[in-house]
Amino acid sequence: MDQDEAGFGGRRKFLSLAAATAGIASVGGAGLAAPAVVDLSARKPKREDYDVVVVGAGFAGITAARELSKAGVATLLLEARNRIGGRTFTSSFAGKRIEMGGTWVHWSQPFIWNEIIRYGLSIEESPGALAEKFSYLSAGRLHHANAEKIWRRIGEAMSAYVDVDRQGGRQIMPLAHDPLAKRDLLAKWDALTLADRMKQMKFSEEMRNLLSPQLSINCHNTLDQGGFADMLRWWALGDYDMGRMFDKLGRYGIREGMSELANRMLADSNADVRLASPVKSIEKQGDTYRVTGSQNQVFKARTVVIAVPLNVLSSIRMEPALSPAKVQMAAAGHTGHGSKCYIHIRQKIGNWFGSAPNPYPITLAWSEKHPDEGTVLVAFGPPGKLDITDEEAVQKAIRGLIPNAEVLGVMGYQWEVDPYSRGTWCWYRPGQLTQGFAELRKAEGGIFMAGADQAEGWRGFVDGAIESGITAARDARNFLKA
Repeated sequence: MDQDEAGFGGRRKFLSLAAATAGIASVGGAGLAAPAVVDLSARKPKREDYDVVVVGAGFAGITAARELSKAGVATLLLEARNRIGGRTFTSSFAGKRIEMGGTWVHWSQPFIWNEIIRYGLSIEESPGALAEKFSYLSAGRLHHANAEKIWRRIGEAMSAYVDVDRQGGRQIMPLAHDPLAKRDLLAKWDALTLADRMKQMKFSEEMRNLLSPQLSINCHNTLDQGGFADMLRWWALGDYDMGRMFDKLGRYGIREGMSELANRMLADSNADVRLASPVKSIEKQGDTYRVTGSQNQVFKARTVVIAVPLNVLSSIRMEPALSPAKVQMAAAGHTGHGSKCYIHIRQKIGNWFGSAPNPYPITLAWSEKHPDEGTVLVAFGPPGKLDITDEEAVQKAIRGLIPNAEVLGVMGYQWEVDPYSRGTWCWYRPGQLTQGFAELRKAEGGIFMAGADQAEGWRGFVDGAIESGITAARDARNFLKA
């Protein structure tokens, strides 16, 4: 092999068709592996009329379908993609299992932890959570420091940032799983963006450059897009402590993979299932709902559970239309539009963590896997700043944090391209929590809403998706009994 073939051009294996239709990008020595799936040959729809049609086979839809079908309710689960799992997808890279979407779990996330125990799964730790070395960009310079000392400083700054009531946020957000418990007090802060709150703080430039990447990755966007109230909610979910919050957000994953959990949950249901069946309309006709797919296949049901991401909700035509508040929430969408990719570098760098403020193309990156050769990093960035299909661009960006890094391959999933996600995890914009959240959750007749983007507790997480699926199944079953 000559030098040119060994370079970026010779190693490029970007799957252009997949990127256009499903968001998968693989560049360099990657090797994409689709997760194993449940045998659905015996689960194909055998009828046109059901008690419930569940739209979307992410974790919310799978949960709702399992709960309803096991209760004896005739249930059909429709999924637009040719796989289940929604915004999760387990694959392999550099000989290691990786998660293209939702990744981390914690035993204080009650719904997913229950599923982990139920199906006998186990967890593993991300090496970057125990980083000894911390590299960060500030004022145009790269700094290297002891990770423990830097995290202590960031924790102190975050504590000040969320202390809006001289009680560390406890008065404004006292109940993590009831975010509107103090709605009147919260409204003032829900009007602010993350950037607005940052302007109120008397931080040094260096501290702003250390704290802002932590906030950017939370909203997976720039600080002027993310609502500040959601930071108060995450802080409450993290027990009002930076270290505990970080452990819950990004330290532990399911060893067997998210796709394995989804498969086991679906296998445990009695629902009929049809994949590659995007829904284009839901129409009420008397006491029945007509659910029409893109190929004009029609199913009828007494109730419908809509379990699609907020950013996709507006793509389904509803007759009658959903409430104005739901329409407004769907039109605005949530802020999760950034990038996530895995970067295989030749160097062994141990347990490392890096950060950079906007507009740098990589917000945060850390050691995620230690293969036989080199290190696999996971990296996150703001919208539109890093083309994860361009290995040369990725290498340039990661060298800003690891100057001599030699990239062997890059792998990621372009959730923004995927028409059935149109974004990553959910973070609300200013005003959405106090003005639209409660209405988004409400049922309308026999239409029940589900999804990680409207959970009361861990909204934006798999735990929240499972919570909402259980809630929607309970309410739909009660409706059917009435």
